[in-house]
Amino acid sequence: MPASRDAIRAYYDRNTKLFLAFNRRAENIHRALWMDGVRSRGEAMNASNELIRAEIENLAPARARIADLGCGVGASLLHILPRLQNPQPACGLTLSPVQARLAQQFAKEAHLDSRILFIEADFTAAPLTGGVFDAVYSVEAVVHATEPQNYFREASRLLRESGKLILIDDYQANRPLSRSEDRWLKAYIEGWHVPGVLTVEQASAFARASRLRLTKNQNLTPHLRLRHLPDALARTLLLIGKYLPLRHPILPSMLGSMALQQCLHMGVIEYRLLVFVRE
Repeated sequence: MPASRDAIRAYYDRNTKLFLAFNRRAENIHRALWMDGVRSRGEAMNASNELIRAEIENLAPARARIADLGCGVGASLLHILPRLQNPQPACGLTLSPVQARLAQQFAKEAHLDSRILFIEADFTAAPLTGGVFDAVYSVEAVVHATEPQNYFREASRLLRESGKLILIDDYQANRPLSRSEDRWLKAYIEGWHVPGVLTVEQASAFARASRLRLTKNQNLTPHLRLRHLPDALARTLLLIGKYLPLRHPILPSMLGSMALQQCLHMGVIEYRLLVFVRE
């Protein structure tokens, strides 16, 4: 059964503090990218933020107005905004009230609560003024959209003409899948509540329908450090996990993580940076 907004909200409400406990720092909810020149795990964790910052600065060197759609606990905005030249106040949206509260707490601790507002809201119906943002972005968030075409429509509404939509996310390979590959893709989608996994071609079509033109498509998968298992062992663990008596939502999340690693290794899923311009 496809994930609903309520199921996705509950998934993050129940799991976010565990994600942070496992990773120790808020930034670690998103994946590390070991780009050329990256020397530490901290730098790898912020590599995606630096890619986004470069796209924003290329468009608006100063006074940028930005929003993070699907901001999680706010780590990306808390990294990016202080590094921009005299930016406008920014906004982050998350479907999870737990994440919104944590993000605002982290902003206060970083003395950025007067410059960033984090709110609980659906990014397909954002309570924000349209046509004013230089850039909106999402990291590992659009995959959670139950109707991803509505995400692109809303992003387009928010952007000014020539503004940028910047996405870093998982995209399904545009090719026929074997039975084994299809099984792993479904396990990832179910475990991580990601009904909005698209091919790049599908994302581009939704974007074009909302006056967004694809200008960059960069494969980031080679910069991940994968932890895939031998297929037979992974399938055995997946089967055992489905029948364990443990019912905490962290279990399907862990199984989904394992499935994602298998998908990335097999090339079923690719981790990509896409940039669109509002026409």
